[in-house]
Order: sequence, then structure tokens, then C-alpha cells
Amino acid sequence: MQEVVKIGTQLRAARERALLTQEELGTQAGVQPLTISRIETDKVEPRYSTIRKLAKALGVEPTALLPKE
Repeated sequence: MQEVVKIGTQLRAARERALLTQEELGTQAGVQPLTISRIETDKVEPRYSTIRKLAKALGVEPTALLPKE
């Protein structure tokens, strides 16, 4: 069984550090703002390709958005 990855807390913190709104991040990453909202509230599990796009737009490595264990 595949493990569910919840990145909401990390994504929101990184977005706020970058001083971006969900809409601004969405524009830069090519992701709908509603999708970003759903990811940040852990309502959806993003694909790895989406995590890569978000990380690139935020100027961080994709692993920075993964939960710390």
C-alpha cells in the first residue's frame, strides 16, 4: 500500500516565507490557486510533478516540502 504524503504545513510555511499569496504561487508554478489551497489544508495529495513545480516556484528543493520524520 502506498503511503499518503501530506505537505500542507510545509507548503504553507514555504509560501509565507516567500511572501506569496496562493494566487501568486499558482501563477509562478502553473498550478491552480484552488489546488494549492486544497494541498495546504491536506484535502488532496499532490502528484510529485506538482510538488516539483511548487518547489521550483518557491526556490526550494522538493524534499523541503515533505514532512519531517
